[in-house]
Amino acid sequence: MIDILGWFATAAVVVGYWLNANKKLYTALIIWIIGDICWIVYDIYRDIYPHLGLSLFIILINSYGIYKNLKEKKYGKNTNECRHIPS
Repeated sequence: MIDILGWFATAAVVVGYWLNANKKLYTALIIWIIGDICWIVYDIYRDIYPHLGLSLFIILINSYGIYKNLKEKKYGKNTNECRHIPS
C-alpha cells in the first residue's frame, strides 16, 4: 500500500512539472504541495528523513509562490515598487 502512495506522489510531482511547463503555475504549485504531502507520509513510514526535509522545504517554497501570486493579483505586478503619491 505504501508503494502506491510513493507512485502517486511521483505522478503528482511530474504532473506539477508538466503544468508549470504549460504556464499553469498556480495549479502546478497546488499539485506539487499535494505530491510533497504524500512524500512526507511515505518518508515517515520508510524513515527517509533527508527527503522528508526536502519535501517540507519544497512545500514552504510553493506556499510562498502561491502567496506571492495572490498578492500580485490583488495589488499589481510589482508590489515592492515605491509609488509617489502627488500632493
